[in-house]
Amino acid sequence: MELKSPPMAFILDFDGTITQKDTISAVANFAIGCQKAGGKDFVDAWKDLSKTYIKDYSRFLDGYKPGEQDRKTLTEEVAYYRDLKSIELDSFKRVSKSGIFGGISSDQWRKGGRDAVQKGDVNIRKGFEHFIRRVGNSKATWGVVSVNFSSQFIRGVLEANLGVGAGGEVEVLANFPNEDGMLLGPEGSSVMATSDAKLAAMNELLQKWRSSERSFSRVVYIGDSGTDIECLTAEDLTGIVVSSDGKGTLMDTLKRIGSEPISISSQEAVESSSVYWARDFEEIVRSPILGLGIGNEI
Repeated sequence: MELKSPPMAFILDFDGTITQKDTISAVANFAIGCQKAGGKDFVDAWKDLSKTYIKDYSRFLDGYKPGEQDRKTLTEEVAYYRDLKSIELDSFKRVSKSGIFGGISSDQWRKGGRDAVQKGDVNIRKGFEHFIRRVGNSKATWGVVSVNFSSQFIRGVLEANLGVGAGGEVEVLANFPNEDGMLLGPEGSSVMATSDAKLAAMNELLQKWRSSERSFSRVVYIGDSGTDIECLTAEDLTGIVVSSDGKGTLMDTLKRIGSEPISISSQEAVESSSVYWARDFEEIVRSPILGLGIGNEI
């Protein structure tokens, strides 16, 4: 009797991975629109929040040692992203205090995500729907880990692409604003802002899945930015960097620290590699490394 191997588990970043680019502007514009309907103007407040963050971040970069080109190891790069925590948390506190997200319900956030896709404010990366269909056909498990401001906005975006109800079925670990506008982390924990927090969330999700007596033949993390670096390079895990052209900040970073990703479609893509890169989800489906595709069908 043939024994089938356990299915795989996929954990995905959201901004710039499932979507083609960061959605912070779409989230902010949605919130500003909701506040405007209630007679409140947050346009200038959001501009001030953005300027303050950029100023703090620039100051941090100017004084950080070792500098970018002097960081040659994964340990040094992880330390850099973890040291960003105070900058990110201060920014989250300012956003909460501003009240820009106050009074917006979970249902409104979800509808805002659906509407953002329908209006073209948020665009999904090529092949995502087909990828999820293949994941389902293979009985694999999937979830989302994100530092996005709103888990319900994410669910709305997923529903717009995968169908109503789909956004509620998948595990989404992300931040969310309560109706007072205070930003909270998954299940009311501390906000998730940096790479170590994403790693902890990923491990929490895997532990939850495994506690229900599920086992996995392979765990795959798919991401595109610096906050994904700890998840992508975690032990006993396959990492896939999403890059439309094989370039970008994260690709440069991994190359600099000696962990240059291999194209998941190249002849060099072998089982022994732990970090790959792919242009989109179509390329991931077609890759023989994961075995999700059938020929070149899309």
